Amino acid sequence: MEKQHMEVVVELRQGASSQIVADWLAQFGLEVMPLAVGLLAMGDATAVRTAFGPGDPIDLAVPDALREHVEYAAIVPPKHFYESPL
Repeated sequence: MEKQHMEVVVELRQGASSQIVADWLAQFGLEVMPLAVGLLAMGDATAVRTAFGPGDPIDLAVPDALREHVEYAAIVPPKHFYESPL
């Protein structure tokens, strides 16, 4: 069974530490990349649910450990690639 890949945009609060947030997310096996407004966390669906909880399928609850640093977290909708007829 293939694991579902998920991406989460994490918007940081003004003056927040991106390193603290990145280190916390990495504890759950998520790969983290910097963005202009925060971070992009990537990993399988299990890791995302473990880090953020099972809540809303798009807007995620910000975990208590990150509230001081994170304004908002949301799942990036999956991209769909289609073959076009020639």
